Amino acid sequence: MPPKVQDCDCGFIDSSDPTKAIFTSFLVVNFSSIKSKQFDDLFIPATYDIGRGDSPYTRNFSADQVQLSEAGLDLTVLPSPDSKVVSCGQVFSRATTFFYGSYHAQYRVGHVPGTVTAFFNYKNDSSEIDIEYLSARDDPTLLYSVKPQIYLDSGVPSNSTYHQETWNDTSVPFDQDFHEWSFVWLPDIVYFGLDANYSRFLTTNVPQGPGRLALSHWSDGNPNYSQGPPTQSSTVTISSLWAVYNDTNAGAFSCKTATSACTITNGIFQASTTSGGDNNNNATLPSVTTINSAHFNNPAAPSWFFVLLIVFLLF
Repeated sequence: MPPKVQDCDCGFIDSSDPTKAIFTSFLVVNFSSIKSKQFDDLFIPATYDIGRGDSPYTRNFSADQVQLSEAGLDLTVLPSPDSKVVSCGQVFSRATTFFYGSYHAQYRVGHVPGTVTAFFNYKNDSSEIDIEYLSARDDPTLLYSVKPQIYLDSGVPSNSTYHQETWNDTSVPFDQDFHEWSFVWLPDIVYFGLDANYSRFLTTNVPQGPGRLALSHWSDGNPNYSQGPPTQSSTVTISSLWAVYNDTNAGAFSCKTATSACTITNGIFQASTTSGGDNNNNATLPSVTTINSAHFNNPAAPSWFFVLLIVFLLF
């Protein structure tokens, strides 16, 4: 394995991925140290409304509800001021080329009942991978789904496109710590994980096209889902986001510097030492690292290949 992540030109493997698949690209974002300009280069705050017939409130996504703090990315939902709209927070990646891969985000959910926290890959309403948390539930539970989602005649979600996972550790309240939400997306299956425990998977309606990554916190007062809206301000914090994934612009690996795929553990590159071990002791996440180890296709100049390497190491 090469000594520097910049030299990884033969792909990436997530050490926690149960399939150990090789992907073209590596992204890590440390929201607790990222600079505003870096954030703006990568993400777009949602600024639109969503109203649904079965929900009494309109979701009003506003950039005002998206803030960077010392803890990370804060997404805040406010009580409704007029019994009509609820101010919500959400960001999308600017890139729309996130395809098969292993995706992770560290979430600390809010404790106020009546909101939905979400981490998802979205192309359109018929092509989505989604993890959600409902704060109104008594037992902390993650809801895993793919779209289009299948429902039974009774209106209950079918287990073919929907699963749940309940947090069973009662020693510490779920909303007091950060927890890793993750999914591994392959052509025929999506694995879902909570704190690196991949206990659920779906094989029906697996999305077949790339999309954007999204981090969201919302409420619309739906009595059968989000409930609420919250009676007081509720903030969800995401400390980091990282992924090894296939970028749809990437071509073939060059494998000129590395002879095999580089291993990423918890968003950190495991560099080889002269003794053959891994050297990542006391490593911390950089503010932003974006590396594509595969050559990029350029339709205007098919013979021109290059490796895109953008590394910001601002701690």
